[in-house]
Amino acid sequence: MVSEMEFPVETKINGKELNSFYRDSFSVQVNKTNLKAKNVYHSIFGFLPKPVQIALSLRNSIVKHFGFTASNTEMSLPLEDIEAGKKAGFLIIESVEPSEVICAAYEPNMDMWLSVLKLSEQEFAISTLVNLKTKTGKVYMAFIKPFHKLVAKYCIRQALKAGRI
Repeated sequence: MVSEMEFPVETKINGKELNSFYRDSFSVQVNKTNLKAKNVYHSIFGFLPKPVQIALSLRNSIVKHFGFTASNTEMSLPLEDIEAGKKAGFLIIESVEPSEVICAAYEPNMDMWLSVLKLSEQEFAISTLVNLKTKTGKVYMAFIKPFHKLVAKYCIRQALKAGRI
């Protein structure tokens, strides 16, 4: 099951908020046991559904004209390569611990963090924090916000449905 939740105070991205920001968090009840945050991150973002990849490609072709990074649609590396300092698409993996994986992207218009946090043996929080630095970033976020929530839930549900988590 996937549901929206309060932004977890335990995540290391909590407290990075600036004046203008967006954040959300989704809880997922996993079916597998003994999963680390790295496994859940890879299971969701290493297997982006085809419709999401197409949407990201379309997004990239548009936003590159407004100062946003337009990289490939990959958001993960092979499981064994997920470690701090590595780049996965437009994300930089900042921290990999058994209980939390944090990735980030730093752009002129906004800075973004993604966290996969283990809350309990069967529950993980997938959280996003975006600091909006320019008017362009604010307009972009206003447009993308409803799609972001749908895509996030869809990707998490697909990982559940495929039996990866």
